[in-house]
Amino acid sequence: MKTIAIGSIFAVFALMMVVPSAFADHANVPVSMPAGTQVQGCETTNECYIPAEVTIDVGSEVTWTNDDTAAHTVTSGTLEDSDSVGAVFDSSLVLAGKTFKHKFEEAGEFPYFCVVHPWMAGTVIVQEAHADNGGMMDGDAAHVTAMTMDGSVMITVEADVPMEGEEMALTVEFTDADGNTIEHVNFDISATQDGTEVLAEMGQHTHAGSAEYTTSALSSDSAVDVQITMLGIGLPGEEANWSGPIGETISLNVVPEFGPIAMIVLAAAIVSIVAVTARSKVIPKL
Repeated sequence: MKTIAIGSIFAVFALMMVVPSAFADHANVPVSMPAGTQVQGCETTNECYIPAEVTIDVGSEVTWTNDDTAAHTVTSGTLEDSDSVGAVFDSSLVLAGKTFKHKFEEAGEFPYFCVVHPWMAGTVIVQEAHADNGGMMDGDAAHVTAMTMDGSVMITVEADVPMEGEEMALTVEFTDADGNTIEHVNFDISATQDGTEVLAEMGQHTHAGSAEYTTSALSSDSAVDVQITMLGIGLPGEEANWSGPIGETISLNVVPEFGPIAMIVLAAAIVSIVAVTARSKVIPKL
């Protein structure tokens, strides 16, 4: 019976190695504090933090990077409500080139600003995981969907399974709530893996409601976070007439499936059980 126990332990160990890769980690969404924001003016285009509004699931993390030469803060609340200032998070001074991270553990809308340069303002919208109004994932690791907050646009990402050393091809599709293709969608798209940017395409336009992209070579098999910022629906050059959700960022998480190495480990575990069972001449009861 000891041989059976040993084989079973091997199998459990193999499964522990394989199973976690089939599930998505919560997204880590990047936000930039761009150059020049220490001078007023960025508030007129809502670009003091880029993107100024992000939508994430409970348990996800936002990472702010100071790409300016001046120090800034990321402080929850608003000046109009003094009791709210710093009540949820406060970075203190973030020096040039440094980052601040905060993990959001509850749903809600969290406005924030820079106490040094108060015209800088942004918002993090946190929703329950797999909520119907965004961040929703289906069971297929390479097929992820999300909906904008107003329910007018469904975004679908079809992607290759992330593999170390390989580029990842992905297709983005835009449809309405009834599944009809939305034409003339304007958007930004970026993707990160393990905190490293692997795709960044700004000011994109799709006439037919879908577009294809390829990331740079991935550094691991871990999940890839895709961020899509809606710029509006309409013809290029007619921005004043664009409609739909504008400025909303949707995050989608592409997770790995069972990779070849993991399958080899699992197969080895099964062979091990068969081998030790054969040697012991004991057939375990199911």
